[in-house]
Amino acid sequence: MQDQETNETPSRPFLGLQRDDQYFLGILFTIILLLALIHLIQLSHWGTKSIVIERLPHLPYEYQVDINQATWVEFAQLEGIGPSLGKRIVAYREANGPFASLDDLKNVNGIGEKKLNANRKHLILDSTLKTSIH
Repeated sequence: MQDQETNETPSRPFLGLQRDDQYFLGILFTIILLLALIHLIQLSHWGTKSIVIERLPHLPYEYQVDINQATWVEFAQLEGIGPSLGKRIVAYREANGPFASLDDLKNVNGIGEKKLNANRKHLILDSTLKTSIH
């Protein structure tokens, strides 16, 4: 009998892997690709509803500053008064003593009637606080 010719081609290893190893790696890579795709879909929040949050209107600041005890930082938070003017107010108070009235703030260089009136609702002169501490 003569050798029968077969139509099958001999399998050559791809990257040095046998056919069963190639199938395993192909399935493994397919699973990894599917898991990565699922993860990307979850990250994109696809199919979720957006939530609309109603914002409350901004409220004005409701605070008061005692002009005879406030630091320059507290003064700097008022409208039109920055750090340098806040330091000037404190320096004037330390040099000339406590303020007798709110209008005495106009004696500080840089504070006029307009700036004082803009901040008048935030300024207090609390003499009872000083007497209750001592």
